[in-house]
Amino acid sequence: MDPVQELHKLGWTELEAKVYVSMTSSSQSLTGYQIAKIAGIARANVYPALDKLVLRGAILEEPQPSGSRYQAVPFKLISQAQLRSLSKSLSRIEQNLPQIPRRHRLITAHGQDILESYAINLVMDAKSYLDIGASHNTIQSLAIVLSQAHDRGVAERFVCFDNCPTPGCGVCRKPLGLSLGKFNPKGWLVLTKDNEETLIAMGTGDETELVLTSMEPVRESLRVLFSALQRNRDSEP
Repeated sequence: MDPVQELHKLGWTELEAKVYVSMTSSSQSLTGYQIAKIAGIARANVYPALDKLVLRGAILEEPQPSGSRYQAVPFKLISQAQLRSLSKSLSRIEQNLPQIPRRHRLITAHGQDILESYAINLVMDAKSYLDIGASHNTIQSLAIVLSQAHDRGVAERFVCFDNCPTPGCGVCRKPLGLSLGKFNPKGWLVLTKDNEETLIAMGTGDETELVLTSMEPVRESLRVLFSALQRNRDSEP
């Protein structure tokens, strides 16, 4: 890997990159003459590059009676500053661009491993809230990512489809109860993320069937169910 070429890819001129990289070989401040000699560049070409590097914050200039001396700033500090600047620029672009309409998607699949992969990705991508419904033993694989989502401030509503007996599965927080009668050994899992996508699954092992969709009728129907259960609990004496 050639650091000069890598810096050039980041928008530095090749001369700036060559001057900066040559300066990192010394822990002492250097004169323009010394830098030109180390970099193998004509002295007349070094000073314009030094001026631009000072403006970049890549080197420090130390004015002295005999002439300025220059010292390279550790690249770790430069990269951190550039990352902050890039992040701000990207955020401004994102805020000022119109949102691209998302196409509805509908995915069907089979298998416990695929279910867990989709479910974990949805929880990890959640930014605002999650509605999660589960029957006994269908939510344990999400325990870690659900805890992480909770810690980063994602709001959650849990529905226990089986009214699990105490102490329950230990994953749901203050679950809303919804009895479906006799315990269903196939199990259920419903997960809606940020009012964007909904995952519905039933079954165990290779017999697990799932649907992942962004279709509004599906997620709106589940939102109504969760909201009704929430109101019922809130109205209880």
